[in-house]
Amino acid sequence: MNLAQRNTIQSQGNMSSMTDLVFLLLIFFIILSTLVSNGVNVELPQAKGTSSASSRLTVSIEANGTYSINGGQVARGDLESVLSQRLAGDADPIVYLQVDQAVPTGQTVEVIGLAKSRKWKVMLGAMPVGN
Repeated sequence: MNLAQRNTIQSQGNMSSMTDLVFLLLIFFIILSTLVSNGVNVELPQAKGTSSASSRLTVSIEANGTYSINGGQVARGDLESVLSQRLAGDADPIVYLQVDQAVPTGQTVEVIGLAKSRKWKVMLGAMPVGN
């Protein structure tokens, strides 16, 4: 009499369901990556009223890339030397920075870095309404 067990347990798994799952995840991430936009849109505030920082040195960066200090235009390369001259005698130098919302962030960070390297304080403000 043959009493040996005929049903043996197989140690191999069926991989077809696993490959289906991997392909579904791949499709999901491909579709998701096309929907994600680069960067974040930031709504900058609009100024309402007048500025009380009239005694401070105001650096403005317009949308077209022009720099001005207290209303007078300055070339981008001359910005550091002009700021150094105007803030030379000030005991507590403060640069009030007004940047248009269309200006790339890199230009703003460049001016802030310039001020921080010279140990000047920086105040970042909104462009007045109408500019």
